[in-house]
Amino acid sequence: MKIISIEKNQKVSSVCTVLLDNNISFSLPKKRIELLELKEGSSLSEETLNYILDTEVYAAARSAAVSFLAMKLRSSWEVSQRLFDMGYEEVVVERVIESLREIGYIDDLDYSRKYISEKTKLKPKASRLLAMELSRRGIPENIIETALDECALDESRLALELLRKRYSRFTYFDDKLIQKMKAFLTGRGFSYSQVSKAISSFLPEE
Repeated sequence: MKIISIEKNQKVSSVCTVLLDNNISFSLPKKRIELLELKEGSSLSEETLNYILDTEVYAAARSAAVSFLAMKLRSSWEVSQRLFDMGYEEVVVERVIESLREIGYIDDLDYSRKYISEKTKLKPKASRLLAMELSRRGIPENIIETALDECALDESRLALELLRKRYSRFTYFDDKLIQKMKAFLTGRGFSYSQVSKAISSFLPEE
């Protein structure tokens, strides 16, 4: 088998894709390719190719995943997408994700708990909006539900606190301002009944 091309990954410049004349391809960091002395036109034995696919590629993908996780907590989907962007095949990505799950480096439930806690402190919003955000990060519905149940958000209290923080400086509340308050809470994912209740509790008695 011969290497017919070694091309730089378009999304991650430190990684290259090696293409063989039998249409097999694999991705590795550029530095690793140089250390293995892989060059266009050079030949690979079946034994060498199997070693690269089973050991080198997996080790490189796992190392990339660990480095990605070191920056901040990520969901399994986010890690998978990063590895796909680097050119790693699905079978390699799945193997890496599973190995990191086994040692606790990837834990979607823990990720969801911490995501909800952090967002509630920094930018409070309703459960349904948090659920949508977690879903976009590839978290399964059952894990989202478990995390939200465990966090037990008091959405009525959150909505009222948001109004107090944003509108306490006002002393007069006309229809225009009340509409802004409604839009503000709706934008944070609160339901019509939650918005109405929070505004009713917040507005001074006439």
